[in-house]
Amino acid sequence: MKISTICIIAGLVIISMYTLVEVTYYASTSSMNQNRSDVPYLEIPSIGIDQSINNKSIDYGIYLEPKSAIPGYGTVILAGHRTFYSSPFLNLDKLKAGDNITLSWPGIGNIQYNVVKTYVVPATYQLPIEQGKTLILYTCYPLGSSKERLIIQASQSNIYPFNYNTKSSDQQIPYAPLIISAFLGLGLVLTYIYPVKEDKIILLIAIIALTVFLIYGYLFPIPPDGIVTQISNMSNWFNF
Repeated sequence: MKISTICIIAGLVIISMYTLVEVTYYASTSSMNQNRSDVPYLEIPSIGIDQSINNKSIDYGIYLEPKSAIPGYGTVILAGHRTFYSSPFLNLDKLKAGDNITLSWPGIGNIQYNVVKTYVVPATYQLPIEQGKTLILYTCYPLGSSKERLIIQASQSNIYPFNYNTKSSDQQIPYAPLIISAFLGLGLVLTYIYPVKEDKIILLIAIIALTVFLIYGYLFPIPPDGIVTQISNMSNWFNF
């Protein structure tokens, strides 16, 4: 087996681990796919966010900080990733003063906020949790780094009744199977164009094995926590 084939397979293993992060995320959150009248949602039309809020972990999407107040009664703090785990806050840096944000909250209604300011702080910054009727969104900054935190501060402007009939689920698209199919498809294309003919069968077996690995992760999802750490360890081992 050529050294180039070994390097490609090593790279595919690491890519499959990154893919597993997304597959397990969507597989895990699909079990949380309830009617929108039962779970809170965050809606930011200007950057295309319309996603449920969880109190389990930031690795399951948009996370409600445990010390947050109930919307309409104090400061609400939400956190989310900019990369992986569906990347809910990928475009958070594009928000500007005056942009509208809505929290759809069961038992309360739709709480509207308007962006007041955006700022960046060190990762060690201790965020005040009592800032009045305010919404705080925060995520890592810059993109792909955890060196700093991007913070969006918005002030409450209005509360109106929740319209249950106009709400629909945000988990209708089977993202996990689509991601697995894309991985397999790209792997087959790579095998087809790979110039080392004697190693093509080895590469094909590796791609099929990794696809089966992803399918297993979809059918029996494991907690996303810790997968990125394993990826980092593998990258170091392979010197990527």
